Amino acid sequence: MAGVYKLVLCILRRLRNKDDGFNSFVGGALAGLCLFLETSKRIKKLFVMAFFIRSVDTVVTLLEKKGLIKKIKHFEVYLFAPMISFLVYAYFYEKEVFPPGIDKAFIATARPTQNELTLGSDVFLRQGHIWFPGVAKKFRI
Repeated sequence: MAGVYKLVLCILRRLRNKDDGFNSFVGGALAGLCLFLETSKRIKKLFVMAFFIRSVDTVVTLLEKKGLIKKIKHFEVYLFAPMISFLVYAYFYEKEVFPPGIDKAFIATARPTQNELTLGSDVFLRQGHIWFPGVAKKFRI
């Protein structure tokens, strides 16, 4: 899909001698049509998950630029939490959506190194919170 998008975008830029929203619209539409050609339900679900959260970000950004809504401070942070929650849900309950081997990345990020535990302990102590490094060591997916 990314290849189709870039190819169409480059061709339209060269043919029209313009770099505007029309080129991106046509490129995106043709790249989106690639999803209809895909036969794997797993890949389709993965694309839908990725595009949904990106489309929410795009719509909010567009509404802010048009002045229809007030700029939402730290919107990316607010969008990140539900996105990660959805990915965790999908990982545990719809694992077939992810490509094979993706669990290695999740497992690797869930196992903190000794340096990460020390850094986390230092940060939490400076902030006045209690930090239990033994809990993080026991956490495994």
